[in-house]
Amino acid sequence: MSTDHLDYDHRQVTLSGRLMRRQADGTLAPLPEHTVRVFAGNYSRDEASTDADGRFTVTMTDPGYRVLTACSDDDDTYAEGCADYQFTITPRPTRLSLNPLPASSKLGSWVTVSGHAEVLTSAGWEPIAAVVGVAALNSPLNNLVAMRVEADGGFSGKIQIRDGASWAATLYSDALEYDQPNSTSPTPIQAVHPTSIWLDAPQSRPVPGRSFNFRVFTNVLRFPNAQYDLVMPLSLPDEPFKLYFRPDSGGPVRLITSGRTGHDGDVSIAHTAKAGERGTWFARIDPSGDLAGSVSANLHLDVRYATRLRLSAKPDPVRKGRRLTARGTLLAPGAKALGKRTVKIYFQARGSKKWVGMATVHTDAHGAFTRTFTAKQDGTWHAAFAGDTLNLPVNAADYIDVR
Repeated sequence: MSTDHLDYDHRQVTLSGRLMRRQADGTLAPLPEHTVRVFAGNYSRDEASTDADGRFTVTMTDPGYRVLTACSDDDDTYAEGCADYQFTITPRPTRLSLNPLPASSKLGSWVTVSGHAEVLTSAGWEPIAAVVGVAALNSPLNNLVAMRVEADGGFSGKIQIRDGASWAATLYSDALEYDQPNSTSPTPIQAVHPTSIWLDAPQSRPVPGRSFNFRVFTNVLRFPNAQYDLVMPLSLPDEPFKLYFRPDSGGPVRLITSGRTGHDGDVSIAHTAKAGERGTWFARIDPSGDLAGSVSANLHLDVRYATRLRLSAKPDPVRKGRRLTARGTLLAPGAKALGKRTVKIYFQARGSKKWVGMATVHTDAHGAFTRTFTAKQDGTWHAAFAGDTLNLPVNAADYIDVR
């Protein structure tokens, strides 16, 4: 060997030797044109062919190991022969930092990791030409992420959170001064499993005084197998949920009921609709342990009585300039009259897309209303009730032929 000592400023080593063959009389003779390979650890790093005198030379930079082994190739005539050479390596101090990581993160999400890697030289701390690996130490997953150190000494990359683990950065380099990789203190990240919750209700409008069922559906994202190669939604059984109501009137949010999901992660909730119960419903789940809570999308329900509006404009047909009377009634279920309610009357001329407000009337004790107009042109008369806290809006129309 050209040297028995390597350090940061002296990285090159030349290995030279001579390959000899043992003859029948026991003497040694050169073995020319034979391949000699040089190994660092278990890896072949370089090779050379022997000359006529059996000599070979291999020059290497940063072999990375304290022991180099030269071996001749074996073939049908000659067996393998090997020789070792050991030298010392003086490593330079290095420092590796990993910036703070979040204490918890949702399962399957990606977290950005970053830090700095430096080496102490005669000029002070300088960036390392190396690769940094960030890996989960106490995880069954081989989820190592490799990041190259940039010119400023910084490195950055993303790791996927697959389970709760302590993460650490480790330095990897072929340079001699990094023969012993140093790593940062582990940083734990708790894997939080995202959950989802949905709230469903009957498609038809709830009727006051009648019972209907809300349905709550829940699941959680997990890796279903040991390969951790796919995140899938699975049922979330026996977890607490709550059902809330937020009135359109602007009143406070009310807790309606609470309970636990069934074995399939779902639950049915019976509720009796109340007249005037107009507002937004939503459900939330607050599971324990490593499960994240979630809130369902808003579900708006309008619980009011269905109404019926009748409108008749007479006479029809009517002569232009003559008087035209619009009559109607506003009724609740069971033909119950809705008195003292406001009804607006509109007119749309034939061929027009514009509605013109003609009058505002109020129903009497029998739910009836009447208003007289002057017939001017063909068109549609329209009556509209905007609804109130207990009754749904409704409208009616009648076409009149003016001659």
